[in-house]
Amino acid sequence: MESKIFSYKADGIILAPVDDQLSISPVFDRKELLSKLKDLFNDDDYKVDERALDYKIKDGQLYIEGVVTKHVPAKSIGFMGGK
Repeated sequence: MESKIFSYKADGIILAPVDDQLSISPVFDRKELLSKLKDLFNDDDYKVDERALDYKIKDGQLYIEGVVTKHVPAKSIGFMGGK
């Protein structure tokens, strides 16, 4: 099974300091981000493995990292049987 790893920069989701000990991000919709990721890989017949997603913050910026796998159509073998 063909797989790729990816790192997606979620533009606009940047931590802003509240005080010396706390920084928070603006409100965002995780399902909308996941939908964008699926659309990015759909053209190449790759499927995002939602169980492998990892949300990382690098320099205050949100990145989503994970694995996509090539969608392989199921092979079917037909058997004819009679009684």
